[in-house]
Amino acid sequence: MNSTTLSDTDDIDLILTMNPHGWSTCFIYIKGKPYELAITHIFNDPYEDLIQSLISLLHSEKNTEFFWYGEPGGERITITRLESRHDAVLVDVQGFREDWGSKITGFERTVSFEIKLKSLLVICYMQLKKTFLLLKEKSYAENRRSDFPFQKFIEFEKLVISFLAREFKG
Repeated sequence: MNSTTLSDTDDIDLILTMNPHGWSTCFIYIKGKPYELAITHIFNDPYEDLIQSLISLLHSEKNTEFFWYGEPGGERITITRLESRHDAVLVDVQGFREDWGSKITGFERTVSFEIKLKSLLVICYMQLKKTFLLLKEKSYAENRRSDFPFQKFIEFEKLVISFLAREFKG
């Protein structure tokens, strides 16, 4: 099992790239080791699903879950606040092979890691902000613009900036 705890490392990063024509790629790096997730935008809005999960954590939810689909298969991503450390979460990424709409019969762990909530929020916010800003460029936005939830991002941005201002105070 690919599992990392807070005591193991704080060497965790995430790169989220919106590709043209309804695809994105997410690389999760833990201690330099990459885990690649291919994400289609055909079946759902993966950016909105991520943002909504992060918003629910900002509203003190203990657990949130969303699916990023590929073709075929995909990933179930569960984020759970740690009982022992309320400032940290467990991110569990589990893959499945079934097509969208089919009953998922089994999951296989892709990667699981603990991370401070504020670190996760900073990493995700910066990746989402990057995409938000790039989509203002006409050539970049061509074949991508409809794949980003602008209003949901603006809602998230207000919440995360307020949260981080409190967290990094002093």
